Amino acid sequence: MIDLQTIFDQAIQDCQQFLDLLDQEQDALGRHDMPELERLLDLKSPLIKALSLHDQAIAGWCQQTGKRPEQSLEHFIASLGQPQLVEGYDAFREVLERCQSANQRNARLVRHSQYATGHLIDLLRNQGESSQSVYDRQGLTSRSSSQRPLTKV
Repeated sequence: MIDLQTIFDQAIQDCQQFLDLLDQEQDALGRHDMPELERLLDLKSPLIKALSLHDQAIAGWCQQTGKRPEQSLEHFIASLGQPQLVEGYDAFREVLERCQSANQRNARLVRHSQYATGHLIDLLRNQGESSQSVYDRQGLTSRSSSQRPLTKV
């Protein structure tokens, strides 16, 4: 059976690599660099699998050493009376929270980009403001006498 501290150390290392990829992803999202985003996705996939395996290894180790189902992982590790395990768990949890925060940040960037792109497409398709058209559905300019203010474009 693998030592729990070893599992935490490996998981922390993988989380830090994942966090680095999330930071690179943020930069690529800002640049709209699709080839780089695809490359990062390919690099993130094995780390996600590794983190899932770490989770299973931690759960298996805890089950084998007597963790009760209703007991939280934090309380179980504290009950073992090994300060280095508590420190390892805290470090692991901290880097996991940083990963979660970075992932949520990137998800917000993706949603914002999708919204902005959708809004631009709607403007080009003349969705929403029928009396102040830029183009009609055939791509012709509007025959309306009113001009669309620049702030609406």
